Amino acid sequence: MGAGAAEVFCSLTIFFCLDGEAEVTVKGKENSYKKPVSEVEKGEYVLTYDGNELIYSKVKENTKQEGQRTFFNFKVKDEKSNIKSISVTDNHSIIVYDKENNEPSFKHASDLKVGDSTRTIDGIAEVIEISKEVKNKCYKFVVEKGTVLANDILVGAFYLKENNNNNNKEIKGILDAAKIPSSPLN
Repeated sequence: MGAGAAEVFCSLTIFFCLDGEAEVTVKGKENSYKKPVSEVEKGEYVLTYDGNELIYSKVKENTKQEGQRTFFNFKVKDEKSNIKSISVTDNHSIIVYDKENNEPSFKHASDLKVGDSTRTIDGIAEVIEISKEVKNKCYKFVVEKGTVLANDILVGAFYLKENNNNNNKEIKGILDAAKIPSSPLN
């Protein structure tokens, strides 16, 4: 994790919000299924990954936030030419991968650029389009592992507290889990 990430993410009380229409995979009693973030309840388990495997992580919080917020809409294209999109608030944490060594780090959505590499359920993807819009509600979505596959794109799902000495440790753990696996996730 670069010094920039530590400064941006560890010195503030921040949380990130998803569009309520973003879909996540929820673990059901017999089968997994997709549903919008707006319908996910605290205590359910949602799909993410940890190291080399897909896992389910417990939802710690899903709170509707009212009021106008700027959202960034991203389209990404993976190595198989699959196109996926996600809409997140401007300060949402997006995991990006260094093109030289594939090491993960965080960027705020407002800092993401066309050409940046991110992660989908199908592998590394490149940001191909960015737009922004104002919406009147969003969802503060927090899971135990700190990430979620929303619309099958890996994004942060955590929040940090001001002056909390565990922030650096938490961010390092999230980025370690986001390292590119040696084999495909599927």
